[in-house]
Amino acid sequence: MAYFNQLLGLEAGDDEGSIVLDTQPEHQVAPDVIHFAVLTTLAEVAAAQAVGAAVVPASVSIQLLARARPGRLVGRGRLLHRGRRLAVAEGDVRQDGRLVAKATVSFALLG
Repeated sequence: MAYFNQLLGLEAGDDEGSIVLDTQPEHQVAPDVIHFAVLTTLAEVAAAQAVGAAVVPASVSIQLLARARPGRLVGRGRLLHRGRRLAVAEGDVRQDGRLVAKATVSFALLG
């Protein structure tokens, strides 16, 4: 996992392909509200893992569906399409089983 992701606090989850973040006070944008950029990063990293190759995001579309509060967030990705140069995947972020954010990400494949 990239250094930025480690600094943010992302870790491999217990379930295969999942990513977890135990939020910290610095992840909040307001009391009891996790910043959208944290949710976007978690969703994008989960989507990237689903591609299964070295990638960089080309475009990200994020939908914030519910307030994420301090606590554990779990990200999971799903590959939608992989070509020779581009891939598209989704990343979901859940908290206590509730969907709080969903991203669709287009990736450029490296190498």
